[in-house]
This record gives sequence, structure tokens and C-alpha cells, in this order.
Amino acid sequence: LSIYLVITYYSTLTSSYSGPIETMVHAIHLAPSSEFKINLETDKLILHGNVDESSGVILRGSVTMDCAEATKVKTVSLKFIGKMKVAWTEGVGSHQRFHKDERTIYEHEWSFLPPRKKVYHLGAGQYKWDFELPLPGDLPETIEGSEHGQVYYKLKALAERPTFSMNFVDKRPVQVRRYMLPSALELSQSLLIANEWAGKMSYEISVPCKVYSGGDVIPITFDLTPIAAELKARYVTCTLKEYCTYTAGEHVKSDSRIVKFLRDDEFPCSGDRWTKIELLRVPHIGTNMQTDAETEMIKIKHKLKFTVSLINLDGHISELRAAVPIVISSVSHAEEVNALPAYEDAWKSMPYDPEVLRQLIASGGMPRSLGVAVPNAAASSAHQHPNSDEDDEASNDDRLPWDISGIDLSRVPSYTTAVRSNRLYSFSGSLPTYESISVPGVAR
Repeated sequence: LSIYLVITYYSTLTSSYSGPIETMVHAIHLAPSSEFKINLETDKLILHGNVDESSGVILRGSVTMDCAEATKVKTVSLKFIGKMKVAWTEGVGSHQRFHKDERTIYEHEWSFLPPRKKVYHLGAGQYKWDFELPLPGDLPETIEGSEHGQVYYKLKALAERPTFSMNFVDKRPVQVRRYMLPSALELSQSLLIANEWAGKMSYEISVPCKVYSGGDVIPITFDLTPIAAELKARYVTCTLKEYCTYTAGEHVKSDSRIVKFLRDDEFPCSGDRWTKIELLRVPHIGTNMQTDAETEMIKIKHKLKFTVSLINLDGHISELRAAVPIVISSVSHAEEVNALPAYEDAWKSMPYDPEVLRQLIASGGMPRSLGVAVPNAAASSAHQHPNSDEDDEASNDDRLPWDISGIDLSRVPSYTTAVRSNRLYSFSGSLPTYESISVPGVAR
């Protein structure tokens, strides 16, 4: 499919002739038959533990280009970027001020087909470049839907094409979430407020856990014992409130909002002890509510607030108020406790066995994984055989062997990466097994 760009030049030499003197037609090739796509093992990356505990996570995927016909490209690249932004306006009229700040959290770029003088001629077929990127454990979580700030991560793949041909572009958002370790205190911590209030009543308000997620139900137990005579309950309220602080340089903005409210006008108030469990459902994470966050530019916290409104014997109204901090997480308490470690972390605990490794790779249980990028056979040939126009000869200097192109040779691969790759590791069988190694003085 082509769109034709018509450029018409009009005469400016004489006033007696106003018709066109030259028309040029250029074809803009859209080439819809070529599909260019980013494929991810998962678009939700999980960090286990806080910023001091997490060992990080690996982003894995591939970029594919399906060419139904011969296609010319100048470069093929992929970029991963993470950014944090805040922006708000304060004041009115002539005193109105706009504050904003933007910071790049992380950035990495792969060049699958690097720029050169001659274009790459890709024949019909599928071209694939596998990639992986180790990410540090101190990355902030994704924040979306906040009015004045956001944290986002995305991938952008670009196949740059010659003049008058439309570039191929694909974008994929990536979410970064954080799970607490099962040993985290917050997961086993319950909340309890107990006291005697103004000689009117003693109370206990309890919540069984401190960590909740979107869609969870928070059971709040009220256990009230009236002390003053003829005391009656008007209503009980439970409020989930969100507190946000944004920082842009020296300027700070604080916001708060109610994300969930519950009012019970039929709270039992007969007998010597008033008890009831109120159920407050947490809104789903998104525009209506954010998870807890602690970054240099954005801080988000949550509190549960309680109000017990009472009618005294003389008819005047009294109110008991209390609050407790809670944590809104990306996942629920049950998921936090039962969360499995990341694949790469679990693999590190496996004993070394050449036969087991061979079987895992043969069965596909261990995907090929290099530190930067791995092209398939068709993509490799784009480097090894750079076709040029029919009247040109490709010089040997233009050829880039795929096995070293794009690989940072200054980085030594980890043991995990080495054993996961067919190409980088050879199971010669000459190495002793783990069981065959004996430590002097230690019985086996």
C-alpha cells in the first residue's frame, strides 16, 4: 500500500501565466504487510522485598518483524525508559504559579541493527531479536492515575526506514510492583486501639492486618462498653483516607482525599456491651486510589479513621474519633504471604547437575537468555549478508557478526546467565558433580 505525495510548483515568473509548470509525485510506502511488535514474557515486573532487600528483577522479551515482502530498514532499536513526574498549579490570578519536575529513573537502549551508510535489505520472513535487562531492586513502583504525579515505565521499538517510507514503531507499557517478603512485620501485624474516653465509655477498635490491596474487604471490629448512664449510639463511620505529598525542587504540595466511606446508622447500643464488625471494601487500584509509595518526589500514605457519634443523657452530642495507619499494597495479604520468588531467584537455589540443566534447556524449561540481545537466524543474516542495491557491492567492512554485535564485552555474565544459554555454556561432562566433591574431615 502506498500513498502518493503530489507536489505542484506554480509559476512566479510572469503574471500572465497562472497554471502549474511542474508536478512531482512521490510514493510514501506504508507497507502494512510488515508487522513490527514487542513481545514480553510479562508486562508486570515483581520486586520482592523493600529497596534494601530486593535483588531486582529481569525484563525479558523479544522484538519481532514479520515481513511479507522485501523490506528496507536503516536501523532497528529498542529503548526502555522509566520516568517520574510531578506538576501542579497553586495560587490564583497574577499570583498563580506552576511547579513541575521530571526525572529519568532508568534508561537502556539496544541497537539490533546499528546505523550504517547502506540500508539493510530484509527478505520476506520473520526477524526476531530476544533481549533481557536486569533491573535494580530499588526501582519505585508504578504510579498511575494520581492527579499531580506519576511513575511509569515503557518500551519503545523503532525500525527506521528510508525517506518516503513510514517508520515501524511499537510501544509497550511495563508495570513495576513490589511484594513484601513473607517475613515482613507488616504482614503479621494487627492493629488495636483501646482506651477509656472522657468517662463515657471504654472502647476497643481492632483490624486483623495492616496490609490490604484493591478489592480487599477490611473487617473492623468495634467493642464498646458504655460507662455513662443512658448513653446511646447515633452512628459509626469508617473512612479510608489517602495522603499525598509531591515535591518539585524546593516546592512541596500536600493533598488528602477520602477514597472510601462507610456509615452505619443502626449500630447496636443495647446492653452492657456494644459489638459489631463493620466491613469496608477497598477500592481497586487506579484513578480512585493509589498504593503506598515512598520516593523522593512522591509520597503516598493511607489511614483508617473512625468516628462514634453518641447521644448523652441530656441530649447533647459527643463524638469519639480515632485513626490508625494502614498499608495499601499492589497485592493482598494472602498473595503477599503465598507469593513465590522470582524464577531467577528460585533457580539460584538449585544444585548444579549437568544432566538436569541439559534436560531443562532441551524441554524449553530454561529459555535462552543473554545479557543484551539474541537475534534469530533470519535476523542474524541481516548482519552477515547486508544486501545492497543491485548495482552496488556490499563490502566486508559493512558486515557485523551477530554473535558480538550489541553485546557489552566489558560485562562478565553471571553464572545464572551463563548456564541458561546454550551458546555460552557447554556441558562437556568433564566437570565433577556436586556429590563427587568431598570436604576433608566431613563425612558424606
